[in-house]
Amino acid sequence: MKTRPGFTLAELVIAVLIFGFMSTSLATIYSTANRHMFQNYRNNMIKSNVSLAMRDIRHNLQEATRVDTPAAGAGGNVLAFVVNVDQLTGCYPVNQAAVAGTPPTWHYFCTRADAIDPAITDLYHHTAAIPVNASWCGSSPTSFWGGAGAYPVPICGANIGGQTVTLIMQYSVPAAAPSSNVMFSRIAAAPDNVYERNAVLVTLRSRWIPAVAKFGASQRQREVDFTLASLVTINSSN
Repeated sequence: MKTRPGFTLAELVIAVLIFGFMSTSLATIYSTANRHMFQNYRNNMIKSNVSLAMRDIRHNLQEATRVDTPAAGAGGNVLAFVVNVDQLTGCYPVNQAAVAGTPPTWHYFCTRADAIDPAITDLYHHTAAIPVNASWCGSSPTSFWGGAGAYPVPICGANIGGQTVTLIMQYSVPAAAPSSNVMFSRIAAAPDNVYERNAVLVTLRSRWIPAVAKFGASQRQREVDFTLASLVTINSSN
């Protein structure tokens, strides 16, 4: 019989233990890195969505010449305003020369439960141009905008012909203290302190909760809560 080199049972056991320890360590490192990667991705996604939604609201609201909802001194989660329409009389277009570049347009921001996951609240933006004719404010006859009831949005987020409907933010929740827990405010009293009639305080808050997103405790995901507030002055002195 020939003698062949090999491993003893003790050596095999030690090798298996070392391999198992290394495999467990690598799996733990991968799991931790993967969890932190997705956590950072989720943080960036929530912040980016809130920032882009605020940019959309600010860009359009700064051009507004009339705000119908919320009313002066009130607040809520619906923002409805129009561009190139007189605040007091409702006649339009206020500026005939601007019609070619900026036609009379209405904007409507509202919230609705997500169609796929009702536990999530989405923020939508409805908008459309207002048909105009040859008359304008100061001429006769003049076109008139009907006010808060003239916004053709029977269901928030529904696709309606002639409108552009955009989902601009998910995981929307009421604003936390010290605000008055509404997204859009024209409340002069504390804590909002919006004393100018031509200003709107916009407070967007997005909150991602692991349990609502169907993540269990064993997955150890952290909550993401981000708020962005901005006082926007509209293009009207009325």
